[in-house]
Amino acid sequence: MRIRYIRGEILAGLWRNVTMVISVVIVTAVSLTFVGAGLLMQKEIVELKRTLVEQSQVTVFLCSPHSTTASCAGGAATDAQIQSVRDALDGDTLAPYIASYTERDQDEALAIYQQQFEGEGFSSDMTAEDMPVSFHITVKDADRSDAVVQFFQGRDGVDEVTDLLSVYAPFIRVLNQSTVFAVSLAVLMLIAAVLLVFTTIRMSVTGRRREIAIMRLVGASNLFIRAPFLLEGAVAAILGALVASGLLWVAVRYVVQGWLAPTLGAQVVRVSGADLLWAGPILVALGAILAIAASVVSLNRYLRV
Repeated sequence: MRIRYIRGEILAGLWRNVTMVISVVIVTAVSLTFVGAGLLMQKEIVELKRTLVEQSQVTVFLCSPHSTTASCAGGAATDAQIQSVRDALDGDTLAPYIASYTERDQDEALAIYQQQFEGEGFSSDMTAEDMPVSFHITVKDADRSDAVVQFFQGRDGVDEVTDLLSVYAPFIRVLNQSTVFAVSLAVLMLIAAVLLVFTTIRMSVTGRRREIAIMRLVGASNLFIRAPFLLEGAVAAILGALVASGLLWVAVRYVVQGWLAPTLGAQVVRVSGADLLWAGPILVALGAILAIAASVVSLNRYLRV
């Protein structure tokens, strides 16, 4: 009987303040969408950094016959220059920085080149002699990869030294800045949602003072009187969280997976719809907690029982 009464009061309260409830749902949905976007972007940053750390972070390309840098003035790297790079990688100087490395010879480089440009006419014109020998290095500490880059940069027989973390640094920086923006905007919107819940509960209390007074007279407990108001705010916030989850699913499905992943590559874009299986419940829980907290504060101020 009590459960049926509370359920009826919740529905009546939501209908009585339907305009404010819709406002709470919309503002909560927008704010939690930004919260969810921030969570997914942080997950992308963590996954991208982990991928770059696990893979070869520094690549040393030796001179090929087509290299034009000053260190390749003598043409393709000689056997002695290639051996000097091996010796440096195996030596004590770089031992504190290097975890492991692999060498890619010209035949392997040609196979990868032809695979990447399969179907293009110019790919068949290249031979193994046109390809550079390269060394792919995994460093022990990603933050100290610059030491390896500087060691080989400009060395005779070395054409180019690339650092994957440096290559993706602008992308990671944009994600970090976007996360800060999303979370900042989310905080502002969450404050607006809390204030709306606060106002909605106050209006509900004001419109039902007579009923509350009667319940007091018949000895209803504080929890029994407060429960419908608490659940009204929670229901509105949970609806907003579900809408936010739906908006995030659309964004991930059509923007991230439909556009970014094919453009940047699946190895770079790691966010998928499966991530909403953990992000969605977080948004629902956050919305419910904030709404209940706002309701408790509002009830303590406007409902003295």
